[in-house]
Amino acid sequence: MPSVAKLGNEGRHTVILWIDSDSQLHILAPHWHRSGVSRARRLVTVNTPSTLRSALSGTAFGASLAAGFALTAGPASAQTVTAPAQPGAPVALPQISVQGQQPENTLEGTLGLGRMPGRIQDQPQTIQVVPREIMDQQNVTTLGEALRNVPGITSSIGEGGGGISGDQLRIRGFNSQNDLYVDGLRDFGSFRRDSFTFEEVQALLGPSGVNFGSGAAGGIVNITSRTPHLGNSLGATVTGGMDWMLRATADANYQFSETGAFRLNMMYQQQRITDRSLPTGERWGIAPSVAFGLGTNTTLTLEYMYYRYDEPTDAGVPIVSRGPGFIGQPVTEYGVPRSTWYGSNFTDRDQTTVNRLTARVQHVAADWLTVYNDTRLGFTDRSFSFSVASCDATCISRLFNGGGTPQYALSGGGSPYTQQVWGVQNITTGVFRFNTWALRHEATLGVDLWYENYDRTTYSYTTDSGRGNYRGNLFAPNNDLNFAYALSTGATAQRQNETTQAAIFAQDRVWFTPEISVLAGLRWTRQQSDYTSYGGTNPVSTLNADNSFIDPRVSVIWEPTPEYTVYASYAQSTFAPGSNWATQPGQASVNNSNLDPEQNTIYEIGARASILDQRLGLSASIYQIEKNNATETDPATGVVFGSGDQQRIRGLDIGVTGRITPEWLINARYSYMDSETTSSLTQANVGGRVPYVPTNSASLWTSYDIAPGTPYNVTVGGGFTWQTDVYTNSANTSEVPYAFSLDAFIQHRINDQLLVRVNGYNLTDNRNYTQVWTNRAVMGPGRAVTASVGVNF
Repeated sequence: MPSVAKLGNEGRHTVILWIDSDSQLHILAPHWHRSGVSRARRLVTVNTPSTLRSALSGTAFGASLAAGFALTAGPASAQTVTAPAQPGAPVALPQISVQGQQPENTLEGTLGLGRMPGRIQDQPQTIQVVPREIMDQQNVTTLGEALRNVPGITSSIGEGGGGISGDQLRIRGFNSQNDLYVDGLRDFGSFRRDSFTFEEVQALLGPSGVNFGSGAAGGIVNITSRTPHLGNSLGATVTGGMDWMLRATADANYQFSETGAFRLNMMYQQQRITDRSLPTGERWGIAPSVAFGLGTNTTLTLEYMYYRYDEPTDAGVPIVSRGPGFIGQPVTEYGVPRSTWYGSNFTDRDQTTVNRLTARVQHVAADWLTVYNDTRLGFTDRSFSFSVASCDATCISRLFNGGGTPQYALSGGGSPYTQQVWGVQNITTGVFRFNTWALRHEATLGVDLWYENYDRTTYSYTTDSGRGNYRGNLFAPNNDLNFAYALSTGATAQRQNETTQAAIFAQDRVWFTPEISVLAGLRWTRQQSDYTSYGGTNPVSTLNADNSFIDPRVSVIWEPTPEYTVYASYAQSTFAPGSNWATQPGQASVNNSNLDPEQNTIYEIGARASILDQRLGLSASIYQIEKNNATETDPATGVVFGSGDQQRIRGLDIGVTGRITPEWLINARYSYMDSETTSSLTQANVGGRVPYVPTNSASLWTSYDIAPGTPYNVTVGGGFTWQTDVYTNSANTSEVPYAFSLDAFIQHRINDQLLVRVNGYNLTDNRNYTQVWTNRAVMGPGRAVTASVGVNF
């Protein structure tokens, strides 16, 4: 007969050990996913060593359990755990390792980062996690789609001359284009990220300078990857949908030794955007990874990703105003069809290839010391072009007053370019756990080194192509245009940028009582950017920005029980000149290189609670972010200058995550942001709202399992994303209207291996804008339906 026992984990989790008739040890955590042992989800299954089988068998097993053990289970990543015998216990258990899935109450999970140890419940910062189960139910295919679940994050296009595009995020209104991480390391290059390697997506909101360095004004986004695990598994999904949408993914894991495993993820997709006139796009990727030492004190994980896509680009539709006293809006709000695209079927493409290699080592040197060493080498090659349409005074007059066909023009902002970006980063972190007299410490000390090299070649449309004089029907653009272009001879036709950063960070959490602790940290950073440009007969121009700065953080944390946390925090992050020269060359100027760094400061008070046997997590926070020495971008030239603006955002975040009942899953969040420009060299801007910041935004996703475990099982669910209008400039004279998308799904598991699912998106067919910029906005897809078939072995 198998042996089953329930062990306590210092009041934090309930863990079940189950030894089956084949002498395999199963470790389960019923309260992380379901209530009741019969519905518990297995975290890990291991072949038990003979010493452990002996210790856990017969009367020795019973006596040991009667004595009681302290078992620490790591819900996110592998960690060595010890079950020490209490006085009088007959055996001492050897060390074992627990590696498992994140709990559906994401507060009980971890970030999987050595420099931020502990549960999300314990972190004194607003954090929202989009778990894989929800991404699967929503059939998420990109990072942008995953982040629809995080209110307060918007996407920008980028200024016409900047050539950035890709995943260009604004978190709480602040530029966060360089604040994208994968497994805690920088993801070099600007490109559109596919979800085929995502395990979960984490949004850490608020300045995060101590843990992530330069930037991180509104926060950062971290993606955790699918990595090898013990045991064998095979899964594949095929999705078909409207407008020739086809997607196929596969995820296979093979355990080749007692402590080693190999994993392979693959993806292929082609698609046209529903209710848009863009041509078909295509992307595919492959990501093998291998891990050694799983379940031991030293684990090495090697990952490689090859990812390529060839997709049409969309610079959006112009934002226009009727005249003085009117707020400008996209032309699609004034009768221009939502399907309208001003691009070229021949030239307006984004062709990108990404090669990324990552090595991560975790070593438990002693009970009091764990060392992490993470390294990434990334290469991104990109060929890019888009058409930026504008509507001048004559066009606007005809749009609103008649008198002829309104005609758009194509600006030079969409000049084609090619670029190559490569970067390397290494982060070494030590986590120290020790006592000084009656005080308990958990300290981290680390070194962060990275280098990025960027080369860009710009092309110009030839004068005989007719592009400069082209005028097209605003309501019915000609997408078959094919303008000729050649290597540019401008002063910045060839651009190269090198950025080097070295940082040392340290923080210590000190428990003055079991319930009250203080977390204090400091990061010293030196960042140097060197920029070179030339072209044609123009002389070579060089710029340099060299800055050193310190970012602090201090938090007071009160945990009356492991299920409740209250905190008050102060943190700061610095944005140094030169940080965006690689992705926004318009910022490169002598003036900008001499600017003082931007300073971003946050004050936050928050609380979290895990209730209903820790199935459901509740969180709430209020905060204030202050940004000093903010910069402004000239929308016509792309040049950035120091405005001296001071911006302030006061906000409220409320979240729910986990299961209300074992069958009812929910993930919801509401965000309120009161943004204001508190001082400016442009006096008219004082008191106005900060661009790209919605006052209210919310997301909800919920699902319910009907008749689970029976042939009649069905899972139904859905939700919405919503945000109020946003201004697109500091003067608050143009805006993009509110966005709302109602989505739903239904799925049926035919048997243990086969699942079918149907998804519906934007069921109300609302006009939503997925990317915004000063004078343009990109229209999102209309109502769409997809059907998926998944197999698992």
